[in-house]
Amino acid sequence: MLCLTGFEIGKIWGRRSFLVGICVLLTVNGFLLWYTNLTDGEHPPLSAYRAFCQEISGMTEAEKGAYVSDFKETMDGLRFVEEVLMLQGMSRDMGEALQAQMLAESPGVFETYIDLYQSESYLKFTDSFRQERMLAEELYEEWKSCADYGEYLLSVQENKNMLKSIKLFGGAKESSFSARNVEKSAGDYGKLTGEGLRWMPQKAVTGSMENLWTDLLLLLSAAFFIGYLILEDKEKQLFYITRSTPRGIGPDIWARLAALLVHCMAMAALFYGENLLFYGQGAGFGDLSASLQSLEAYRESCLQISIRQYLNLSVLTKGLALFGFGTVLAAVSMASARYFLPFLAGGIWYGGSYLLYMGIPAASRGAALKYLNLAGCLRTEKLYGAYLNLNVLGQPLSRMWLTLGLLALTIVTGVSCCLILFVKGEGFTLRGRRYIRVLPFRPAGNLLLHEGYKILVMNRAALVLLAFGILIGGRDLSRKYSLSVQEQYYQDIMLKLEGELTGEKESLVLAEEAKYIHAFEEIRRIDELILAGEIEERVGEDMKSRWYAVTAFYPAFLRVWEQYEGICERGGNFVYDTGYLYLFGARGEGVRIDFLLLSFGIILAFGGAMAMEDGKGAWNLLGATLRGKPGILRDKTLVCALAAGLLSLIPYVCRVVSISAAFPLRGLRFSAAAIPYCCGIPGWITVGGMAAALALSQILVCVGTTLFVLLLSYWRKDALQAYLLGAVVLAVPMVLGMWGLSFAERLSLYPLYAWTAGL
Repeated sequence: MLCLTGFEIGKIWGRRSFLVGICVLLTVNGFLLWYTNLTDGEHPPLSAYRAFCQEISGMTEAEKGAYVSDFKETMDGLRFVEEVLMLQGMSRDMGEALQAQMLAESPGVFETYIDLYQSESYLKFTDSFRQERMLAEELYEEWKSCADYGEYLLSVQENKNMLKSIKLFGGAKESSFSARNVEKSAGDYGKLTGEGLRWMPQKAVTGSMENLWTDLLLLLSAAFFIGYLILEDKEKQLFYITRSTPRGIGPDIWARLAALLVHCMAMAALFYGENLLFYGQGAGFGDLSASLQSLEAYRESCLQISIRQYLNLSVLTKGLALFGFGTVLAAVSMASARYFLPFLAGGIWYGGSYLLYMGIPAASRGAALKYLNLAGCLRTEKLYGAYLNLNVLGQPLSRMWLTLGLLALTIVTGVSCCLILFVKGEGFTLRGRRYIRVLPFRPAGNLLLHEGYKILVMNRAALVLLAFGILIGGRDLSRKYSLSVQEQYYQDIMLKLEGELTGEKESLVLAEEAKYIHAFEEIRRIDELILAGEIEERVGEDMKSRWYAVTAFYPAFLRVWEQYEGICERGGNFVYDTGYLYLFGARGEGVRIDFLLLSFGIILAFGGAMAMEDGKGAWNLLGATLRGKPGILRDKTLVCALAAGLLSLIPYVCRVVSISAAFPLRGLRFSAAAIPYCCGIPGWITVGGMAAALALSQILVCVGTTLFVLLLSYWRKDALQAYLLGAVVLAVPMVLGMWGLSFAERLSLYPLYAWTAGL
């Protein structure tokens, strides 16, 4: 039996096509992990959680509480400063009145945090105030939930005592589901205490185990295995042979089911091991031996297990759920006469389960249908990390045990159906595969159009380009650029100054300068009064707070003054330049992610373009045609270059749309040298000309990348080798550069793609 099981596993796992398919699924899973965790400028990046974990490592629980509370208090103080400064944008009388009211309600807060706000030295874990504040609020809520766990347990028991009091006066029915549920909850939580809790950020654990895409890819891996385990043997009619061997019917089917079980458990460990590795490196784990309730997301769990035990239980349960799915799929495969029917049935099963899970409210009468299905079995964070009793004929029954019972029933049913169908031995052949074309193929009379059809449609390059276009464009369009109070001030004054310098505009600039000079002089005068002992320090700080609210905008005014001095020296026009600084890469995270995704899209779309004919040995025939091999290669190159050029425009256009929504891109006809960042370029180049040159250079770089990929495809005559070599040469240096090895990035085409970032 073991030998036969090992043979079935080796027969499938040893296939190159199967290993390539699993590697593709793992790559897709890794890509989705990376892509879904890219920072959007709003939420904290994974590195912030890792840095915080390192900061609190070795602290006691009291020290952790003091540290995160101080972190939250600091960010609240900085938020108060920002709100006070934002009132500058209102009308003079109303703004000053509201400022005075806020300062009076929170005395001393503005003075305490204004210097820290202006220096931006508070950015310890992230790159922006918004991200830092969101991180502080998130971690504080998690810590507070852990710190209040004892009160939570006490509230559960108090509900039970309250119920007893109501019963005593005849106000509750003992037979009701609510009463029984309260009693059962108190009993389940009765054995828990607040001991053993060690708070830590939960991002790594929740991100690793609560991943819909990983679950879906796991189901695909099981379906992939079933295709080799059952359908391929049916297609080759091998079951008629294996059933007649000395170790025929019984050992054969049991060995196949055992091989399926081993595969499902191995895939669950492999895929979720990849998740744990990714989040462990990105966000960092804390003490995995701590109680599961140390994590805020799993506070409602009534299980006395550690975080490590929860991870092991989750992977084991997902593997068993995958096995149950696989046994049912195997039974359908044995009964089906069509190749696609088992996969269609599996898709309908999971799709229907997911719709039930997402569509049925948790508090409705149909809650049992919501949780007792395939999607519910895969949501192990709800099985082991939450608490819920379902109403079954008036009795509160644990969702966890009902779900595990359903999982066991699914496995028993699937295995039984496989045994019965295999013993009966009917339907062990497949009908021929039929492909339905929505649009019938009609060969084009033009060679260029025909090659375009071969590459974009037959080789599915159009689907790859569409997928990456949506990924890149959606990411850039969803990016939100927020204006700080200083940026709002700078935007308002620059839009008023836009264009040529006039007497009125010069008066405005000089008036702003005089305002700041006066504010600094007043602060210095108050400091002298404090030193002379004429006023108390507390009174002096209250007096200076009004002037601090003015000087807070001085760094933004220096940018205005820099353009003013440049115009006085060299001539030119005022240009509101913040949007162009983001577009040219001087601000923000740049376009590294866009170029990396473009490179991957080009590699996957065109890696097999030149190798299509080599795989089928068609060059011997095509080389003898009128246009010959050179003409075909030339048309292939033209099709791929045009498609890559169009793809390269997507991120540029989407960035322009997103940036202009917050920072108007005006003054396209003005000299680009008027922008201080671009002061070194010739004066005859306009802002619009520079933006167009950037777009053209990015198109040319993507076309050059495409030519290199086509060269690899022509040289290696194998699509897989072109994919791998293209990724090593084009993508690996970019990844190393993003990991901090800046010299590796210089070996890629990125410096040419983002040449304006180095001005």
